[in-house]
Amino acid sequence: MRIDIHGHYTTAPPQLDAFRGRQITDINKPRKRAMKISDDEISQSLQANIQAMDERGIDLVLFSPRASGMGHDFGDALTSRYWTEVNNDLIRRVCALYPRRFAPVCQLPQSPLAEPARWLPELERCVTDMGFIGCNINPDISGGLKPFTPSLADRYWYPLWEKLTELEIPGMIHASSTHNPAFHLNGSHYIAWDYGAAIELCASSVFDDFPTLKLIIPHGGGGVPYQFNRHRALHVAQRNRPFEEAIRRLYFDTSLYDPDSLDMLVRKVGPANILFGTEMFGTAKGADPLTGRGFDDVGWMIEQDQGLDHAEREAIFCGNALAVYPRLKGWQEAGR
Repeated sequence: MRIDIHGHYTTAPPQLDAFRGRQITDINKPRKRAMKISDDEISQSLQANIQAMDERGIDLVLFSPRASGMGHDFGDALTSRYWTEVNNDLIRRVCALYPRRFAPVCQLPQSPLAEPARWLPELERCVTDMGFIGCNINPDISGGLKPFTPSLADRYWYPLWEKLTELEIPGMIHASSTHNPAFHLNGSHYIAWDYGAAIELCASSVFDDFPTLKLIIPHGGGGVPYQFNRHRALHVAQRNRPFEEAIRRLYFDTSLYDPDSLDMLVRKVGPANILFGTEMFGTAKGADPLTGRGFDDVGWMIEQDQGLDHAEREAIFCGNALAVYPRLKGWQEAGR
């Protein structure tokens, strides 16, 4: 079985963007609105996803709202709450229509003006009322503007870490918008935050304080494998836990789109900490002119990695996801 842990609803019907447009128009008077999308429209919007899953042998995708659209930097805490609820409700409808193909992952109502404790009611609603199995966490809530978001090593985040461990829910550290004109959104902003988040967490006491907390770094960890010994050296100089041990407290997905990069990730962090993820129909949705395959078709790279044995491949494709997302098995059983 192949479980893709990194999928976003990038093909959502246009009513979702229209809803956001009305929110922007009413920025000074945020209010909850209805959004009308039929089941047929949702189904039609997913046909390309399902076709690609069938062609690539992907059985299940962990599905979340569009990352670039989380937009936590925009508006106030109430704006973020209403936008988040609409997105999460839509993800729930997708997964209810296709429970054997998609499992729900939520966004949080993060806002520069809302402390983490105010995000937790929506997380609990998604998990306890709607069966969500994971969440996405934006490490740069204001998009690079003031007030700056505290480091993931800061105790600011502790209410969220505590709730995640209580609910047995993993979090994917996934950036959203940026106001920095020097950063390409998904070409440099995302990758810089993947790398930065991993490095901050490895040098922190977060996993000492929350030993069962499970956090996933997407896009193969950004520059983590390539700069491995830089951080080994820094950990030695700063008398931190050895970096090669600290990095194995995190999990990484395979949305790297390059066999050599994927092989380095496997060798540096080990197959036990790698989960199959493609971010299908995201950044790398085009075809690679050198191979004729889709850039985001990474399953064959794992199959052909000579550094992996059969058991390790199966762990990356499926077993690790079931271990990191403990509520996933329940979702699968309910969907049968």
